[in-house]
Amino acid sequence: MMLIILASCNCVETHLTDEERIWFKAYEKGQIIVFKSNLGNIDTLVVTNKTEIFGNKECNWYEIGTIQNNIINIDLKSKICRNEPYCTGGISISKDKQDEKSFPSFSFLGLMYSKIYQTEEPIMKSVKLTSNNKTYPYALYFEDKVNANNFGNNYLKSFYWDKKEGLIRYESHEGEIFELLKITK
Repeated sequence: MMLIILASCNCVETHLTDEERIWFKAYEKGQIIVFKSNLGNIDTLVVTNKTEIFGNKECNWYEIGTIQNNIINIDLKSKICRNEPYCTGGISISKDKQDEKSFPSFSFLGLMYSKIYQTEEPIMKSVKLTSNNKTYPYALYFEDKVNANNFGNNYLKSFYWDKKEGLIRYESHEGEIFELLKITK
């Protein structure tokens, strides 16, 4: 009888859709992302990690469940840390249910948005960068105490994330605004 129960408990791998994966095409491990501020300062980020895994690899259906969730994570590390220990950020997604749409979580320098913790939806805004004279008509905007939570010293006021180009702009509570200048390998 026990063998019948064990044999019938198969795990199911979830798979992210192309629409869910598009958020992760902007960056590859090792890339350098350069930002320039309205005060002339330069900030450099490094893509330190890009991984894709399936959770619950051992199919521990008894303790964890039958879902082997598809997870993608990208880590960005700032060369100038202004908010110890929140010197990193990035984007991650976990496909926890096979037939439900998943949405990424975003964090940068201590400011975080996740559907798990926020009741407010991301705000979509058009933003034109002076650094490259480019307009991003559908960027997501995350702001402290509006639709994101701040951790650490509350350095960051807000940031913009474009679906195809990643992090494009961020602003400190002191008013310094950093805009995407270039991405190099």
